[in-house]
Amino acid sequence: MTKGRNKVALLDCVECFQNTLDNLHKSLGVLRKLSFRDFNSQMEDVTTWLSAALTDEDTCSDGFNGQEGKVVEILLNRVSNVTYMTSNALALVNKLATTGPEALQKD
Repeated sequence: MTKGRNKVALLDCVECFQNTLDNLHKSLGVLRKLSFRDFNSQMEDVTTWLSAALTDEDTCSDGFNGQEGKVVEILLNRVSNVTYMTSNALALVNKLATTGPEALQKD
């Protein structure tokens, strides 16, 4: 892969992670203010945003397909770590969503 292509892939990756951060912040904001009345639509929004974050992370990784080198290896390892955490967050949100708004009720 040429240096020019590396630069383009890296710039794309930066944009993807800006989108990822936006989606994670939106998700966190909604999760902090869950309401019984709006629970289902809130869960749909958070699920959509976390799924979009995963897509952006995959897009970042795809830009470096076929490339080798220490820097690429480090970058892809870090992207993989973020993807793992985002995937776990999505799994937890899906579990919460299946529990339903009753999960918000206090004993």
